[in-house]
Amino acid sequence: MDAFGVEWGSFDVDPEVARRVRAELDKLAGADGEEAAIDAAAALHELVCYAAVTVEEETVPAARALRGMLGLPDFRWKQFALQLLDTIISVAGVLDSASPLKARVRAEVLRSVPLAEQEQNSSSRDVRGAAIVFLGSASETPAADFQRFRSAFERESDPVIQADLALAATACAWAADGTAEDAKAAGWFEEVLGHSNPAVRFRVGQFLVGRGFRWSGGDLVGLVAAAVPAVLERRLFRQEYL
Repeated sequence: MDAFGVEWGSFDVDPEVARRVRAELDKLAGADGEEAAIDAAAALHELVCYAAVTVEEETVPAARALRGMLGLPDFRWKQFALQLLDTIISVAGVLDSASPLKARVRAEVLRSVPLAEQEQNSSSRDVRGAAIVFLGSASETPAADFQRFRSAFERESDPVIQADLALAATACAWAADGTAEDAKAAGWFEEVLGHSNPAVRFRVGQFLVGRGFRWSGGDLVGLVAAAVPAVLERRLFRQEYL
């Protein structure tokens, strides 16, 4: 068993793939600076969820290792582990597919939810935001969680965290309403796409573009692009691994 609580030999994973994944996990855990951590997280993004396209057998032990890393008291890069878990659970079908592989991946990722819940009040903006976004993506009770994230969004004064909460609420609204044609969801989308915080417009718009949402208010891709200059100028973003 390795330092992250994973017995790799118990999984049906190609030994060379397992070696590469374990090497990048070790690099992320031991990174002495943000650039090294970003490089390791980006490599893992390609190895364990194939750039958010699919999952494979190695995704299961990798998700278990990421949970183990989150539980290490001296682990510095929790935001990247949370972002990777968010990407895995957001791969098409992982949250709701009957596929045995995706079911195993889902079960493994969801075991990290209690740890993510503890990080919602982290003193680190990056960790707090990554935990919020992951919890929105991983919600098993999206209707209730939508209300919770929406209430928190309305109270939040930090514009970056506010955008994270808007994204989490939007993910829950989408999951709860299927095609997102429900009147409540549609009203929420109109509210956040017209919000004064450009980071909110950018992150929600980006999510909805990826889901193929047809916005009655106009050009959704254009809205996202128009928000970018203000987001960059006002530094309304967290450091992402890509």
